[in-house]
Amino acid sequence: MESLASARSRDALAFSVLDSEVRLAILDSLYDRTVASGPLAGNATYSTIKADVGVEDSGRFSYHLDKLTDRFVTKTETGYRLAESGREVIRLRRTGAFTADPNVEATQVDGECYRCGGGIQAFYRRGYLVTQCRECIGLIDHELVADGTLASLSYPPSGVSGIDIETAFERSHLRSVHTFRAMADGFCPNCGHGVRVTLPPGDGEKPGDDGYGFSHVNHDGMVRFACTHCGHRHLSHPLYATDDREPMADFFATNGIAPGWDRLATVMSWPVTVGDAELVFETPDGIRFRVDDELEVRRE
Repeated sequence: MESLASARSRDALAFSVLDSEVRLAILDSLYDRTVASGPLAGNATYSTIKADVGVEDSGRFSYHLDKLTDRFVTKTETGYRLAESGREVIRLRRTGAFTADPNVEATQVDGECYRCGGGIQAFYRRGYLVTQCRECIGLIDHELVADGTLASLSYPPSGVSGIDIETAFERSHLRSVHTFRAMADGFCPNCGHGVRVTLPPGDGEKPGDDGYGFSHVNHDGMVRFACTHCGHRHLSHPLYATDDREPMADFFATNGIAPGWDRLATVMSWPVTVGDAELVFETPDGIRFRVDDELEVRRE
């Protein structure tokens, strides 16, 4: 198995290759001509890329193109195409994750607090779309989190650039549930490796390994997802993370509860009992949903 030091050295070399405006411009040109235009687009020729980049010196241009070739760019018989790693570089750049840091002030959005029934607002700070209640303590109790925070979702700066906060609020919650569904199905959407699911500790029990999350939330029914490879971690309500499976899919469809914030707020409002390797949630109508430590849900 490759050592951590060796992997770091290899990764540092790969990132150093990208440390050039000309090389990033080459990747942009190839993305626009061989990726953005559609899956069946052809290659881009040397002269076309060179013209796009605007480097007149052929020797200088060839030097930079050669540095990218094999690692980020694939050379074919008729031209050049982006390798998947090159596509990922451009996609990530265009999210603004490395360079953009927009702040969007708190704005009232359509929805209710699942703790107190009050109105909610959303704002964007430091890569997170935050849903907040100004009338109660919220869900997360941590010095780095604003008082009244009900949800704090990682979201790219591009998602709020030129997009109103109400739309970003709706999209961020729809996006997050896809992440939770994948992790509930046992794999990390970030790297493809396995995921470990941990139920909250019972009375008198310690929260397990590093205690991530459980000691900072004002809700006994959250579960922790942790990728065993990249460390991707989330806390989620188990009935929200399994909203596309039975029996939850039928329950939400029957009751007309839309995906996103409405579903999350609905299940977060239900009282929960923490049992031996299971969680029991009860709806206002007396329906019970039992969730075991493998996220199998049973309706009673």
